Amino acid sequence: MFDLNYDLIKKEIEAEMCEEHGLHPELIKTDEGFGIKACCEPFREKMVEKSGNMIEEEIKKILDEMMKDLFKE
Repeated sequence: MFDLNYDLIKKEIEAEMCEEHGLHPELIKTDEGFGIKACCEPFREKMVEKSGNMIEEEIKKILDEMMKDLFKE
């Protein structure tokens, strides 16, 4: 439905580092979308929230562009 830039999301999420363990998460594609592997559950939850916010922002940008195109004369 939406052409999300998963590479950008993957790059940003995988650049993060767990403050407690010093490890990076891994964003993996699944049949349902993607999942995040992390060294501990609190860090994974933090990355899931961050990725959700990033997806929300990407969708807003896509919708804004679609709306602009609809009202062009």
